Amino acid sequence: MLYNILPEWLYSEISKNFPIENLYEVRIRANKPITVNFKGNYQTLKQQNGYGKNFIASYELLEYIVAVITKQSIYAYNEQIKHCYVTTDDGLRVGICGVVVYENGKVITIKKVTSINIRISHQVYNCSEKIINFICYNNIVKNTLVISPPGAGKTTMIRDIALKLSNEKGIKNLLIVDERFEIAGLKNSLDVGDFTDILSGGLKHYAFSETLKTMSPKVIITDEISNEDDIAQIKETIKSGVSVIATAHAKNIEDLKYKKYFESLMKDKYFERIVVLSSRQGVGTIEGVFDENLRCLYLPYML
Repeated sequence: MLYNILPEWLYSEISKNFPIENLYEVRIRANKPITVNFKGNYQTLKQQNGYGKNFIASYELLEYIVAVITKQSIYAYNEQIKHCYVTTDDGLRVGICGVVVYENGKVITIKKVTSINIRISHQVYNCSEKIINFICYNNIVKNTLVISPPGAGKTTMIRDIALKLSNEKGIKNLLIVDERFEIAGLKNSLDVGDFTDILSGGLKHYAFSETLKTMSPKVIITDEISNEDDIAQIKETIKSGVSVIATAHAKNIEDLKYKKYFESLMKDKYFERIVVLSSRQGVGTIEGVFDENLRCLYLPYML
């Protein structure tokens, strides 16, 4: 986890000021204060137990972390790096910024890293407990879209949904399409259920089309649908009779309606359940569950 990729002194400073179970991000920018997302709020890491000056990150610190997360082999991780991230064996996604290098009009790598964002995966058991019966009833899994702004707990939520469908609801042959190794972890280190298959690292179009033929899933769970190819593949999958549970970035349902590529999904009612999350009362706050007609089924704060 986090202690595996940070220098010992930095991990010690972070952990003694911010309990790891409520830590969601560590942002390290060259020559700028180190910041953390703790319980949904960004704070700077200060010296002397929080009463001193800010810790300022050096280029050497960034170089150290990049060397650790790539196991001293930038080339081996370059396919991820050129998409601005590296995923560790423990499922931490490390976002990176630096200088983009092009060759013949195509991105070939990112060098001279200037910023790192370490997003910390959390296994939050039972976070989907209040909504799971809206998603699965009488052994039928509803096509479900989980939406929220970035960093509000979508991936954590669908991880627990997968676990509950597999281990509690008795749904056999779930498939997780884990494009960026975040749902189940690079070495499947996170718990997603006993009857769940995992295809990691593949683009959604490839992963959906190939595994439908070979793994016969009843449900496919995936993260961050965002483009026309993703949408088209999800439509075809739902039409084939396989249920889909996915996530997307959106502030709320109104925001989702006007997002590019999502108009047809909403108009044709492909998703039978829409779960809205926020960080209003901490990461993973459930704002509501809606059906395909956008009728509210569950508003926790009104109960």
